[in-house]
Amino acid sequence: MVTTTGTRNRIMEAFRKQLAANGYPGISLTAVAEEAGIRKASLYHHFPRGKDELYAAVTRGFVQAQRARLTAALAAGGDLRARLVRLADAAADPSGEVVSFEQRLFDALPFVDEETRDAVSEEYVEGVLRPVVPLFREAVESGELTGADPEFLMNAFFHLARVSDMRPAGEPTAELVADLFLDGARARND
Repeated sequence: MVTTTGTRNRIMEAFRKQLAANGYPGISLTAVAEEAGIRKASLYHHFPRGKDELYAAVTRGFVQAQRARLTAALAAGGDLRARLVRLADAAADPSGEVVSFEQRLFDALPFVDEETRDAVSEEYVEGVLRPVVPLFREAVESGELTGADPEFLMNAFFHLARVSDMRPAGEPTAELVADLFLDGARARND
């Protein structure tokens, strides 16, 4: 017998695939049910609110996976550069799949109800962004980074890390990201 958890996971995986392939407006719950190997009525048994509830569950899983990667990168300690290198490496997405899926999640926001939109936005901020802010806050307070807003610095760092995914494979991308973030691009005339 298939477990309820197993069925829910199959439904969520089928929904995730549909979202990645077609975007939120293009998701067919009939196709999701078929891919999960269940009847559509069973889908609604597990997710009574349909697409919005499935979207929230899939987003929650994405946030949990991202948070685990980022917090593990920070947990090893070290100086600021070492932590930034690990953070850039954890944020890296050479295949483009994470960034592409993350964009699909953001693109879906106008199509979900306000309650779902508010909940997933809060989960993303609290689950992915908020755990990283202390690194930047501590670096500002210690004088290792400029006195800019720590959340602004964190966002700038993540945007730089995402652009680095366009570099050729095999290059020390995480190190380049950390060094560019810490030292800037301006030539030094010392």
